[in-house]
Amino acid sequence: MLTELYTPQTIMENENTRVILGWYMRFDVFAGLMGGFEMVLSREWFSYSYDFLQQQVLKEPWNLNFKIEASIGKLRLIAMDMSTVFAKMGKGETTLDQFLIENKAMAGRIEAWYTELDPALHDPRFLVTDFTNARLISPDDIVNPYLPGIVHHGPLWVMNVCIIDWYSIDLMHRYQIALTLQTQPGPELELIAYKTCQLYEAVEFFQDSPRGTVLSLQASLGIACLFLPRDDRHAMWARRKLAGIESHG
Repeated sequence: MLTELYTPQTIMENENTRVILGWYMRFDVFAGLMGGFEMVLSREWFSYSYDFLQQQVLKEPWNLNFKIEASIGKLRLIAMDMSTVFAKMGKGETTLDQFLIENKAMAGRIEAWYTELDPALHDPRFLVTDFTNARLISPDDIVNPYLPGIVHHGPLWVMNVCIIDWYSIDLMHRYQIALTLQTQPGPELELIAYKTCQLYEAVEFFQDSPRGTVLSLQASLGIACLFLPRDDRHAMWARRKLAGIESHG
């Protein structure tokens, strides 16, 4: 329906349709990541969206919303290209040597997304440092979500969702490489999974968290839970969190 009503160019002309496209892209990205196949939308939808938002940043460098949207567009384009690389390898359309070259470049792009973020997108003024009224940590918890500087607030709230998405893309990239090369996933996957869970709980328990935020984090949390230690404590934590998301609708 989306591709019948719009083109990659026309859908960017209106703020409401840009939001709709963003929802669809995010679903497309996570379906592709979890299923190991290419996105439904063609690359032009992702690349044009990112280019358009980059142009808006250049026109209005003071506009924080455009900077946030552009960072999201860049991350989705990375995920799009990543899914294509793995899909080509799965279908035998590329050699192992070419696959390794492309994935090395992909790993660099994933890392650079975070390290090269516009400074305005990790402004320390919008990092939560006070957890005075926070609930007590129980023995059943697997992470401490109350460390200063984990969660953003105010105009940078949506960056929490972006960063959790980034963790998920990094996780699936590392895991898909291990699957393709038939090697054992490295210990860094568990570390990234813990970071995802920590940020998730920081978002969940932050007193000013907008209602329904956790719903947008379900896919990322589900991916992270796959890489937690396989014991009863972690399994029960994951079940509680996923059930809590389900209770939100």
